[in-house]
Amino acid sequence: MTSESLLNVVSDNLAVTPWSPLGGGVLTGKYNNPKKGGARRLTEESSQPTKQELKIAEEVVAIAKEIKKTPSQVALNWLLQQGPNIIPILGARTVEQIQDNLGCISFTLSSEHLKKLDDVSKIPLGFPGDFFHSWILQDFAFGGSLKKIEYGHKSL
Repeated sequence: MTSESLLNVVSDNLAVTPWSPLGGGVLTGKYNNPKKGGARRLTEESSQPTKQELKIAEEVVAIAKEIKKTPSQVALNWLLQQGPNIIPILGARTVEQIQDNLGCISFTLSSEHLKKLDDVSKIPLGFPGDFFHSWILQDFAFGGSLKKIEYGHKSL
């Protein structure tokens, strides 16, 4: 599913069941420190985490340390806070992992933490998405009157 399709599905209030919500363990932070031991799902033959994915994991780990939760709990909580129609499929291999993952429902991330995670994980829309979201195009489409239009309780 493309990121654009996902946005449409979520905005239409359809259920989404993300598979591998921890990215094969990437969001636990274990791939950010290759010298550290531990089981890893990703092998040399499989695709490796991108720099962007490692940057997201770094932020997840930093927030987890700050609020004294595990990175898995932070990542899953962040996903759950995207909307009530998000139902992650957990892929735990051990009882300890499933117990840890279920701890994600015992707290709520602050709006500041959500913003940090949203910002670091933001996917560029690319053309034409970025173009359509540009102020100049939207204002042009509304004949220079976009600032005068009220949408809901706020001006556009």
